[in-house]
Amino acid sequence: MLTIKAPETYINEYGILAEAGKYISVYGKKALIIAGKTAWSKVEKELEKSLEEWNVISELMIMEGYPVYDKIQKYASFSDEMQSDLVIGIGGGKICDAAKAVGDLRNIPVVIIPTIAATCACWASRSILYKNDGNFDLVHWNKKSPVLILSDTQVLKEAPKRYLASGIMDTFAKWYEFEPLIEKFGSDLTLLQNVATAKVAFDLLKELGTDSYFGKTEDDLFKKVVDAIFYLAGASGSFSDGKPKRGFAHPYYFASTRIAESRHMLHGEKVAFGLLVQFILKGKDDDYINKYIDELLLYGLVETPEDWESTDPDRMILRLSEILMDEWPVVAENGFAYSDRDIEEAIHEACRRIRSVRDVK
Repeated sequence: MLTIKAPETYINEYGILAEAGKYISVYGKKALIIAGKTAWSKVEKELEKSLEEWNVISELMIMEGYPVYDKIQKYASFSDEMQSDLVIGIGGGKICDAAKAVGDLRNIPVVIIPTIAATCACWASRSILYKNDGNFDLVHWNKKSPVLILSDTQVLKEAPKRYLASGIMDTFAKWYEFEPLIEKFGSDLTLLQNVATAKVAFDLLKELGTDSYFGKTEDDLFKKVVDAIFYLAGASGSFSDGKPKRGFAHPYYFASTRIAESRHMLHGEKVAFGLLVQFILKGKDDDYINKYIDELLLYGLVETPEDWESTDPDRMILRLSEILMDEWPVVAENGFAYSDRDIEEAIHEACRRIRSVRDVK
């Protein structure tokens, strides 16, 4: 069985917030807005004006911390009490995941207005939920993707470039994690389709990502970078045959959430390091690895687990490796590592390789 989950409409335009009410009003007239504090400050004036023009009333809830299941239930209850007929999520990945889960519990449409291009969470149907302390809890499989994504390219362009670097590396990971699976699942049409889409995104960001990160791209080209992070990376996961196929870097991210010292890092920053560990585990040659490290340096992604504020980094890395092997069997099933010792050694080697270049430059 093939399942397809994707937004009905995706709009990535400069200044689209001014027209938000026109598009949102198609789906409902009474919205629960879930937003991050900073994100709301970036869109409040234009969005409220547009919603008012199109007779969409709303209630705002500012979300702090992680999308936790109890919090999702609280928002869903409030949505039910106010009789909202849609949910609007405004912010980054955690806000997107919360809004999508609330809409799923209420069976009402979800609209996402991303304010940073750090992941493809605005597109994906699933919600990643956490414990209150930031530990990964579960994947909530929503029945649908958001019905509408309103991506105001100007807002995204003005966001701190750290988020863009995270989004670029998270999108690279779609290709880097799929590519080793082709040998094992090469006849799987769903995988081949997802791989093909991921490669288009990969090639586009290889061409335009660096200039966009340094603010050197024209507006139209920056739009393509956003499309790669949201649309192409999102579409590479829109088709599922019910048999999850994972690489190493995303399980590395999920395992790392169990390590309190890591929680200052963004999703894509952790995934970027996880990719380096994956390359070492798969025996990539020095030239391949060194080119990748140069790319990490270019995007300022040079922090390693050995840099985290831990009183015992070696013990912490061992614990991270054990969590990966215990909780993510796909790591062994797909041939990335067969023991926590394999992973532990690869993490230390990845740290050493980054240090050898970073500390010289």
